[in-house]
Amino acid sequence: MTKAKAITNDIAQNTNTQKTIFRMLIAGSVLLFAVYIYLIGSITFNVIARKSLENTIASLTGRVNQLELTYLSSVNSTDKSYALANGFVNVSQNIFASRDINHVAIR
Repeated sequence: MTKAKAITNDIAQNTNTQKTIFRMLIAGSVLLFAVYIYLIGSITFNVIARKSLENTIASLTGRVNQLELTYLSSVNSTDKSYALANGFVNVSQNIFASRDINHVAIR
């Protein structure tokens, strides 16, 4: 008799083995159902979060567009008299900072 037939005969005649196999099948089914419910819930919450982020992005994009328009209108209204009124002064000699790679600070 082959090993497979011996196992089949043991299962057919032994009720304890049948009960054990039935319990394992039920436990496996419950486990797979729990994993299924978890995955469906995870997908649902991720979709809801994505929709919320899309709404946030849309509102922030509108706010950025509004700020850009405010900036453009402010740039067009800035002139020399406005700068002088806000405390800016004319510079007689410009000083520029540059980096010379030949000079390195050593400690």
